[in-house]
Amino acid sequence: MSTQIIVTPGVSIVTFNNVAISHQNTFICDVFEQSAEAGINIDMISQAPAASEKISFGFTFSDNDMPKLISIINRISRTLTPMINVGNVKITIKSNEMVSNTGFASRVMGALRDLDCLPLLVTTGLDEISLLVYESECVDLEKKLKEAFA
Repeated sequence: MSTQIIVTPGVSIVTFNNVAISHQNTFICDVFEQSAEAGINIDMISQAPAASEKISFGFTFSDNDMPKLISIINRISRTLTPMINVGNVKITIKSNEMVSNTGFASRVMGALRDLDCLPLLVTTGLDEISLLVYESECVDLEKKLKEAFA
């Protein structure tokens, strides 16, 4: 099995809670368009299902781009205060075998459980699972995942 485990340090996450459904597309589009214009590479994106006419969404980006993103957020909205967490590590488990085989998610979640590691964000794609974790948990988690996918 050919599985890559890629570790990316210096990753921030910003999360917006209680975004009105009626404004979600405009707000999210404005954030992403202005981030692109500022040269900010937005990576992991997550949106929670709507609850009470509100959504929550978040995304990751490089710690180095925090000043630019804060400026963008301040221009777009003074009413939404984001939660921001910096200095994290993104761990990506990537394998073409994820397309047709099973068990990848269970091994990843098992490693998190065994280490009592609570990820800040989990996203998936066709051939990858990405985790955002605190830097302090990265070394043990990377080792555990390499064991799980050896």
